[in-house]
Amino acid sequence: MNSRFIPILALLASITLPAYAASDAGETVTKRGSIDDDYYAAGGVVDIDADIQGDAVIAGGELYIGQHIQGDLLAAGGKLRLRGQVDDDARVSGGEVNIDADIGDDLAASGGKITVSSDVIIGGDAWMAGGEVEMAGTVNKDLYIGGGKIVLSGTVFGDVELEGGEIEVLESAVINGDLVYKSRSDTGVHSGAKISGDIRYHEADWDHSHRGFGLFFALTLIIASFVLFWLFPGFTLSSVERIKTSPWHSLGLGFLLLVVTPLLIVLLLSIVLGIWIALTMLALYLVALLGGFLIGCFFVGDWLAKLLHRDVGTMAKRMLWVAIAIIVIGFVQWIPIVGGLFTFGLLLAGLGATVMQLRNNYVS
Repeated sequence: MNSRFIPILALLASITLPAYAASDAGETVTKRGSIDDDYYAAGGVVDIDADIQGDAVIAGGELYIGQHIQGDLLAAGGKLRLRGQVDDDARVSGGEVNIDADIGDDLAASGGKITVSSDVIIGGDAWMAGGEVEMAGTVNKDLYIGGGKIVLSGTVFGDVELEGGEIEVLESAVINGDLVYKSRSDTGVHSGAKISGDIRYHEADWDHSHRGFGLFFALTLIIASFVLFWLFPGFTLSSVERIKTSPWHSLGLGFLLLVVTPLLIVLLLSIVLGIWIALTMLALYLVALLGGFLIGCFFVGDWLAKLLHRDVGTMAKRMLWVAIAIIVIGFVQWIPIVGGLFTFGLLLAGLGATVMQLRNNYVS
């Protein structure tokens, strides 16, 4: 297991689910004042400007999180803006992520575009992965960034590792440790940047599948799972129940669909009149694969919660356990042979259960 991601798993594992934690869910969620416990929220638009005395788990289309979180923060959304202060760890993901909050310990962030403002202080290490990453704040320990475009203009008191298609270390950047950067060109470090340690460059054809984007992909799946459950809660839970009650049936049907559907698509593509049907079927097939895998993740989340005697009675709590399940599945994949078989089986079971539930809804 790559040691860079051990802290991320530890962050997720550290979240507790007390029986009386506050939670809100809906199209629009607004919270003000003070919350003297952990807090969970999910919605289309979530606006939290409150003093939260425990951990916070927040998911939605648009997230606005401010004031003070005294514990950990886990947040995923299409658009996310974080202000105020988080006393412990923060892990956030979104299409657009803006961080204007001080982080007491570690930060893990992923997104299409990540911006860390110059006033931000991160007390521990920072991991970031995104299409475009702009880091202007201060990191008290080590910094790792993977991205299509990386712009570093802030201060890092530890070592820095950058990997991306385009890297810029600006004149204002201060690095008290070593700088290791991998990109297509070694011209991205400004001569005026203050770097105390060694500078090492490695030419690389940047690959999105690298370890940094493993985190990005996992948190993207968390967002997708939230959207699925938010739009189709009854269908999602019914599909999960089918895996529980008919696991072998779900696996068998999933395997049949996985093998037969591509063959049918190829056959239709060879027939002029069948091209549009084939393209439509291909689109539905890809959606079904993603949906099936997410259903499998919900199943694992429920299983983990049951194993640890935790409640998943609310949307927010269920989403937390799905998030944990996705990260755990990502680590299981690194186990030779067993990891791949487990993930493949999960995909088959989810795909089969999804199709069975679709058929049941159509018939009824």
